[in-house]
Amino acid sequence: MSSALDIPRGARPPSALGGARIPLFVFALALLPRLIDLGRRPFWLDEVFTLQRVSLAPKALVHDSFVNHHMPSFFLLLSPLVPLGHPELWLRLPPAIFGAASVMMVYLIATRIAGRTAGVIAGLILGLSPTALAFSQEARSYTMEMSLILVGLYGLVLLALDVPAASRDWRDPVSSRGAWAAFVLGSIAALDVLGDGLPWVLTANLIGAVLLLQSPDRRGLIRNFAIADAIIAACSAPFYFVMSLTQSETFEHSFMWIPPLNLSRLWYNLGSIYFMRVADSVTFHFMDVPTPQALIWGITVGLVAAVGFGMWRLRRHPGTLATLVLSCGFLPALLTVISIWHPVLLPRYILWSAAPFAVLAGIGGAWFIARLPGRFDVVALGFAAVLLLINLVPYYDAETKPRWDIAAKLLAQDVAPGDVVFLEDTGALPILRTYMPKDAQAVVLADSAGDFNHAMAAQAAGKRVWAVYGHAGQSAADKHDWPEFYAKISPLGTPRQIQIAGNRIFITLFEPVNHGVATNCPAPAAGTTPQAVPGSGCS
Repeated sequence: MSSALDIPRGARPPSALGGARIPLFVFALALLPRLIDLGRRPFWLDEVFTLQRVSLAPKALVHDSFVNHHMPSFFLLLSPLVPLGHPELWLRLPPAIFGAASVMMVYLIATRIAGRTAGVIAGLILGLSPTALAFSQEARSYTMEMSLILVGLYGLVLLALDVPAASRDWRDPVSSRGAWAAFVLGSIAALDVLGDGLPWVLTANLIGAVLLLQSPDRRGLIRNFAIADAIIAACSAPFYFVMSLTQSETFEHSFMWIPPLNLSRLWYNLGSIYFMRVADSVTFHFMDVPTPQALIWGITVGLVAAVGFGMWRLRRHPGTLATLVLSCGFLPALLTVISIWHPVLLPRYILWSAAPFAVLAGIGGAWFIARLPGRFDVVALGFAAVLLLINLVPYYDAETKPRWDIAAKLLAQDVAPGDVVFLEDTGALPILRTYMPKDAQAVVLADSAGDFNHAMAAQAAGKRVWAVYGHAGQSAADKHDWPEFYAKISPLGTPRQIQIAGNRIFITLFEPVNHGVATNCPAPAAGTTPQAVPGSGCS
């Protein structure tokens, strides 16, 4: 089976790739940035749910997974790691490994289509993507699902490269049995990890419909896809049937927290997944990083141009082009259309589509570099890698996870028996329980589930109130920003002190109404945050 394209200058045919050595080298290189600071950031709400689930006995783990619309496979994989301690490190290690495996698969796919230079560029794009890296450092199953879908995509690409062989009976020695096996096994495994893999199977069948136009034996290709779909369904549907019998709420209800889609949130999704932006996984905004805007937009324009070149390069190979374009664009387009009526578009749901985007960009980038004179191709490749590294580095310094570990420590030190803790986001409770010593929880969290009316009543009854601002999970439409929250709690008076845990969590202390209060903690101006005043009652 030959490559669909003529191998450009600077590339090697797949047979000259040195077996598994180069792909494994790519895997190792991709793993390195995923291991940096892997256990430094605290868990946020979604990861705390992972920790809670994997700490259960196997039977309870499986039941809890199904009840909450999740396949148990990823959590069963993580469960043996719990006794090792330091869950921030050990529970994130498998996602880091799967994230690196995804980069390796992107290298293999792009190399198989257009040669080694295309594979290297595609690997750099996905390997140094801040969002792909962030998901690789999160104790969730999204990179595992992504890597398995890419196994299926690799098989589908091989089918597209040789449609006549793909249409032959599987029993025929010259048929594409290996490619079909990769597609079927990768798809089964992805579906048995996460239900987000269901759109992949729909996408694959749309690609199959396009491949029919090239097939000399359409009946044979339809037969093969029907057999593949039947095997995938037989190995996945029983688990989804069990889930439907077990879940506590409808599948649609599980998306009710997602805020409505607008142009800003659409750009947030596209920019974070495809255009290398450092995204805030909690507030649906890009992080404020020191990267020059000229570099950020330069990378965006470069990626758009590279994808355009890649599509133009594949114009005479419609099967391969359709495979990459549909696997990249169909899912975000589908979720965007659905979100007009019911919001479902989130970066994690379209994460795997970043891989075919990187492949297209790799093919286009290789086509461009091959036309540079002399050894400028090597210089251009190195320059692109340096720019992507510069764009990535601020990710490591950004506070992508709210510092509820610091907040737990501060509250444990300062909250006294009888105090009331008012949380803007009660989703913080399981995180505080994770990071707060158990002996302190009985005091700090004894009265922490009430709303603002409860806090005002407690203050009027002579109790101190700790008002805590900070998001535990992804923000719903009704969440406030800090100045809005500060204005909301103004009926409590002037706070005696304000403490900041990291950059995103504010802890304000209000004395009872019959006590004097400090007057040196001014309310913030619109769009600003209060600053600690050294030597004052504010800290």
